[in-house]
Amino acid sequence: MADHSRANDREQPTASPWPLMVALGLVGSEVGIVVDLFPVAVGGLVLFAASVAGILAESGHVESPWPLATGLGALFVVAGALLYALGTGVLSVAALEGLTGLATRGLAIAVAGVVTVAGTVLVRARRRSTR
Repeated sequence: MADHSRANDREQPTASPWPLMVALGLVGSEVGIVVDLFPVAVGGLVLFAASVAGILAESGHVESPWPLATGLGALFVVAGALLYALGTGVLSVAALEGLTGLATRGLAIAVAGVVTVAGTVLVRARRRSTR
């Protein structure tokens, strides 16, 4: 029996939205952190973490995006707290004495981490309750 299907009848591959979201999250977070725009930095980092977790789950590199997104959020909290401590003088490193704005930038990164972790917990709980 011959295959008489046309090329148009076959399932067309679809483009993934994740690469664009990763790029937008990275750009947003960088612009927000460098220019010291708190909401842009937080939104960009949350989008970046969610997109990285999503793209890795979609491609089959991780079984579930939730642990990765939670881990990225926790990493943001630690890194942000460290920058905040450096910026407020709680922690002192001689090479970083001349830098300004570390406290607000660190706070933005830490808040993005908290939002990312809280978001993954809420979305995961919501998905479990709808099953």
